[in-house]
Amino acid sequence: MSTPTLSIVVSTIDKNFEKFVKNFQFGKLKNADEVIIIVQGAGELVHHSELASFNVIVEKRYGLSLSRNIGIENSSSDFIWFLDDDVYLFDYSIDKIKDHLNRNPSIDLHTIRLECFDNKPYKKYPNKHSLNRFNALGISSVELIVSKEFVIKNNVRFNKNLGLGSKFPSIEENIFFLDLFDKGGVVSHFPEFLIKHEYINRKAIHFKDEFILKAKGAFCRRYGGLVGFMILGYYSLKCLFISKNFLIMLNLFFGYVNAQTIIGLDDE
Repeated sequence: MSTPTLSIVVSTIDKNFEKFVKNFQFGKLKNADEVIIIVQGAGELVHHSELASFNVIVEKRYGLSLSRNIGIENSSSDFIWFLDDDVYLFDYSIDKIKDHLNRNPSIDLHTIRLECFDNKPYKKYPNKHSLNRFNALGISSVELIVSKEFVIKNNVRFNKNLGLGSKFPSIEENIFFLDLFDKGGVVSHFPEFLIKHEYINRKAIHFKDEFILKAKGAFCRRYGGLVGFMILGYYSLKCLFISKNFLIMLNLFFGYVNAQTIIGLDDE
């Protein structure tokens, strides 16, 4: 069996492009089989020699989910790792991923770990290798390494109604995880810290934003069943504790009831 190949798909936008070129550690991508950089927006881009060996795709439309999907369609590798333009890689990140893929080529979705700049874990991670549906709750898209063959064969994509740059700027990776899992995908956790990112307290943001709360409510409906409704109850209590605003909390229920409109959920 041949060694699985790896594409790195980096998403950025026109207004961040110069900062991205200046700060991103392109040298640490040298052992990737392919690097695709997707730049969104209509701004004029300056040519940079640092990017000459990469596949740079310019897309005028915004939307992180759209960007990830463009990466899927244009990748020529067996696996795809989705990155943002402000993450920090270690010297060994690509090599460890490729070694792990070589030892586990039949896994459809691999998740890795992210740490803060103070070397603390970005979040609490599962202490197990095999993941289930419930693990969709705590995932971030930069932690995902997915089999291109599986997502193409099963028509799994990031929902363009969700994620940064869309009306509902959240939970696109959680829905992606569920879609892949529900179509029979095997999901595994690789317990290695392979990227760093500045810590952002998203709880204070996510539980006060009308459209993020609607997206979270839609996720609960997509999760389905009693567990989905229990997650909705948990989110509601958390929202009340953080926002102290009952009317803001009702956006969760709006999203739950209107999930078909928000994420295209079929009626059950």
